Amino acid sequence: MSVPLPVLEQAIRSGLEQDRAARPLSLVQDGSALHLRRAEPSDAREIHELLEQFVAVGQLLPRTLEQIYRTIRDFVVAVEDGRIVGCAALRIYSADTAEVGALAVMPAKQGTGIGRRLVEALVHDAELLRLRRVFALTLQQEFFGRIGFAVGSIADFPEKVAADCAGCARRAACREITVVRTLVSDA
Repeated sequence: MSVPLPVLEQAIRSGLEQDRAARPLSLVQDGSALHLRRAEPSDAREIHELLEQFVAVGQLLPRTLEQIYRTIRDFVVAVEDGRIVGCAALRIYSADTAEVGALAVMPAKQGTGIGRRLVEALVHDAELLRLRRVFALTLQQEFFGRIGFAVGSIADFPEKVAADCAGCARRAACREITVVRTLVSDA
């Protein structure tokens, strides 16, 4: 007896989601517990406020609160003492490619490993989803280099260019560097 395809697909998705949902991590840092977890709709305002700190100094492109609500499932947050101290999002562009974006860590917490943990959690998600590569557009090339990303070319990501870069007000003067991490070899 064969299992109907929709039932099989649902079972696979369910198992994958359970594996992804089981990923909340905790670590003790400076005497306080830091937890990584998936963002929830109730986190949107706090995520927006955190991102706005970096928009104000030109390090991130602006996102409206409504955009954050619409993409809340893409976000992972770092929570310490009940407060969001970092966030990042994984945006899928194709069957094999995703982008790490909206990476922000409170200035007082930078350099403590939170950004690294957030990116590693998203890379783990990408691996579970069987994606082949993850990229980011960044002004922090050294940070991404330390966690396995190499400099790449935005031209290798036409989906990103079409979806976001083509209409970006900063396109002509873009300073961001494309970094890429290959997850699965082509062999």
